[in-house]
Amino acid sequence: MIRKSAFAVSIIVLFLAACGGGEEEAEMETLEPSPLPVTAAVAAVDTLFEVVGSTGRIASARTQRLTAQIQGEIVQAPEYVGMEVSDGEVIFRIASGESASRLSSASSSYRNSQALYEFECENYRGELTAEVKSMLRQTTGLADAQTSLSSAQTQYSNAAIRAGFNGLVSDVSAREGMVVYPGTLLGEIIDPWSLQAKVNLDERELARCESGQRVYVTVPSLNDTTVVGTVASVSPVIDPSMRAGEVIIDLPAIPGLRTGATARLEIVIAVYPDQIVIPQEALLIRDDRNMVFIVIDGHAEWRYINLGPEGRGIVAVVEEGDEVGLIEEGEQVITSGHYSLAHQAPVAVMN
Repeated sequence: MIRKSAFAVSIIVLFLAACGGGEEEAEMETLEPSPLPVTAAVAAVDTLFEVVGSTGRIASARTQRLTAQIQGEIVQAPEYVGMEVSDGEVIFRIASGESASRLSSASSSYRNSQALYEFECENYRGELTAEVKSMLRQTTGLADAQTSLSSAQTQYSNAAIRAGFNGLVSDVSAREGMVVYPGTLLGEIIDPWSLQAKVNLDERELARCESGQRVYVTVPSLNDTTVVGTVASVSPVIDPSMRAGEVIIDLPAIPGLRTGATARLEIVIAVYPDQIVIPQEALLIRDDRNMVFIVIDGHAEWRYINLGPEGRGIVAVVEEGDEVGLIEEGEQVITSGHYSLAHQAPVAVMN
């Protein structure tokens, strides 16, 4: 009898244990999965700048190529690239015995003709009218002597190659002791304080650019420093081989910026104030439609949207039709960790 009672108790214990395990499994099934980490940005009302973007180069607004005008030996040249020079300063000097001899001879002839002219004027009997003086300049040879002297002075002055503005020596192609000929490139100077950005745009983008437009210029070599420039000129012609034209942008002073540096350019072609804007990285495409995930009560809500203009990393959201939701100012849109999200998935914003 005792053995039967013990068996019955065992059956009851096993039954109760089985019932308790079922409740635990059901409770586990109702637990929500852990939230997925995401980053998010707040939709805001802001001004959107539509831009034409491209990559260009920094250049000096003023560049002077220094070339030899006469044949001779270089007797003066810059010591190094980067040397600062002043407007009118002699950068290169070319020694030419022929030009010096010609200048000396022309100066002597001019002095002799000048003395003879003055003598004739002092001893002329009659009124010294302008016509008479012109005649005496011809008969005494003063007119020809002055022309010869002017030519000799020009040739002699060509021996000294001078800077046309304050700047820096950017290239030295000729050194002291070299013999050069007319047209030989000696060097170059630039104005490092007046810089521009230059970019070639295809003909469709070029048609949307005009002088005076604002330009955001980012320089990677200066830790992505961004400044605001202005379109100075747009090429009136298109290179048929490249089907592109040049745009030149004036820049403000930027410490450490050098010619030749790469620049990322965003030319503002339209301005849209008071737009609901979100970051472009928030956008996804599902079923060939634009959509985003909105964070609501710790969950990701799937929402289709219509897009307006875009530029500088943001895009405007516009309302069009009843079936498409409009994002409201202040709502959080998920910007990363959303590629594999599902509707109503739990999320944790980790900004």
